[in-house]
Amino acid sequence: MMLTEAITLFRRLGINVEKMSTDDFRLCYLALVRRYHPDYGHGHHELMANINCARTTILQSYRRSDR
Repeated sequence: MMLTEAITLFRRLGINVEKMSTDDFRLCYLALVRRYHPDYGHGHHELMANINCARTTILQSYRRSDR
């Protein structure tokens, strides 16, 4: 997944990633997990897979920018 696609996905879910610290991003991600994860009784398997992929992409960009 490209970084722009990852940012767009989170923006659609109401999270402005570009103005967040890494810790704030993690907290928002955990809120999304509680809301959409299939193990919590929600049937959003594909959406959760996309969220996880986008999270990985965004965290990699955070790590690159910290160097």
